[in-house]
Amino acid sequence: MKFNRFFIVASLSGAVCALSPAAHATDCDNSQSTPSWDVLDRAAQAGDCANNRLQSYRDKAHNSIEQREQALKDREDTLRNDTTGRLDRAREAEEQKLTNARSNFDQRLENGRDRLDAIRNAPQQKLDQIRSAGDAEKQNWNNMRNQTRSDVDSLLGGGQ
Repeated sequence: MKFNRFFIVASLSGAVCALSPAAHATDCDNSQSTPSWDVLDRAAQAGDCANNRLQSYRDKAHNSIEQREQALKDREDTLRNDTTGRLDRAREAEEQKLTNARSNFDQRLENGRDRLDAIRNAPQQKLDQIRSAGDAEKQNWNNMRNQTRSDVDSLLGGGQ
């Protein structure tokens, strides 16, 4: 009985091993022809084929995951540029506006200071101008007096 039980188990496992690799090896490369009685070689080929299909499936899954992650990253960047970028551009425009306003204010302040200095210095400049005019007039009078004195001396003295 033990022999019969062993024979039945061996024949069933052999049938499963024989049918299973043949069923799974249909999409694999069948360029190697193995005899139908070589169960171990066919099982090894079926294992290699299953490993190749598993690796191919893993590669496709990995590529698909990477593509999805890249698409998500691209979408995130696009959304960030649409929102944060817009806020950054608005902030830069406001900063530029403030810089221009500050520059205009500084220019107007400098112009006002220049006008105040001109108004403050106007009386002093007028006084200096009058003084210099008086000095010039005094010099003019001195020149005329000296000329007149020399003319009178030459007329009265006879050119001594």
